[in-house]
Amino acid sequence: MSVPFFIKSRKTTRLSALVLAACLLLSALLATEPVAYAEPASAPAANHSLSSGVCDALWIFSHRVSESGQDILTEKALEESRRSDAEAERQLLSTLNEEGALYAEEVAASRAAQEAAAKEIIRAADDAEHAIVGSAVPKPEAPPAAKSAPANLLCFLGEEVPFQQGGPADIAAPNGYASTWVGTGRVTDNANTYFIGHNPGVFARVIDLELGDKITVFDDTGASRTYHVFDTLILPNGSNYFVYEGRIAPMGETITLQTCCADNRHVRCVMAR
Repeated sequence: MSVPFFIKSRKTTRLSALVLAACLLLSALLATEPVAYAEPASAPAANHSLSSGVCDALWIFSHRVSESGQDILTEKALEESRRSDAEAERQLLSTLNEEGALYAEEVAASRAAQEAAAKEIIRAADDAEHAIVGSAVPKPEAPPAAKSAPANLLCFLGEEVPFQQGGPADIAAPNGYASTWVGTGRVTDNANTYFIGHNPGVFARVIDLELGDKITVFDDTGASRTYHVFDTLILPNGSNYFVYEGRIAPMGETITLQTCCADNRHVRCVMAR
């Protein structure tokens, strides 16, 4: 209820009180019996009728005043209810915003912890390799027989898997080989190469690769690079590549190995850099 309406209602109440008092006084005067003189026989009936009309007017007036007061109380109750609803809505929005911020912080902390763990595993593997190489006593060996450098070859977990060039149009990997599905296979193009292969088959050991494991790639020029596993992911077979592209095909000089799981309804993706 606005302030002008409130002031107006107070003035109306005062005026109503004055009118009520005047009516009560008039009623009292009309109800008083005459003392000094006699009135005609019809006078009492007239006085009674007038008194009854005044009482009826007073009852109607008081009833309307009561209705006006009730309307004011109802308006106040409605206004209070609106304020309560608005405050409850503000509190709910504040709670939802706080919960969303906490969830975002938890997700960021979890990702940071995973990246730190992967880096620590890679660092520990490198340190162990350097320690083994440093402690080894060199022995004289006969000159190795000349042989051609390997090319188009993947080496991991003691396996040597040849690969050939493929493309996104390939709906399945070839038998006996792995294949590039996206990328060139080059180890110096600063881009991701996506390899696919069968399980059971040449990519059966992809299921066993874990964080920190090494994968060495010899490309078609004979150049080689050793990558370290930093992420793995299992997806439903036939998933939309572009939905998960940012994770399964990371930027920079990286590789991805994909093969079918045992149930043939899921695939396992292994990412290394």
